[in-house]
Amino acid sequence: MEQRVNIKFCFKLGKTAKETHEMLVKVYGVDAVSKNCVSEWFKRFRDGKEDVKDEPRSGRLPTSTTPDNIERVRQMLADDRRLSLRMMAEELKISLDSVSNIIHEHLQKRKKTFYAFPTLRRSSNV
Repeated sequence: MEQRVNIKFCFKLGKTAKETHEMLVKVYGVDAVSKNCVSEWFKRFRDGKEDVKDEPRSGRLPTSTTPDNIERVRQMLADDRRLSLRMMAEELKISLDSVSNIIHEHLQKRKKTFYAFPTLRRSSNV
């Protein structure tokens, strides 16, 4: 939302989409929106749409990513970290994608990668 307001500001100043994107990259770095996104917002503003909020979308509201389910997943992970996504999904009766979304987006958990490097045995004759 913040970047959209900045895009609108630059549009009103008469900057180009390219100039605006370069400024956003200077400020936000890798978190800056893409050039295509800036161009899309410029197009909306040229067409007279001034609102920077998302337009309402049709479709079902998410029903499985509830505070109750987030807390239940947190508790299940605290009790047994070796539970699979499938086991949690079956227990909570929600989809695998919903469990994955809760773990990664809401609980900010990431899989730790462990690399084991075998040691080379040296012979005593070397």
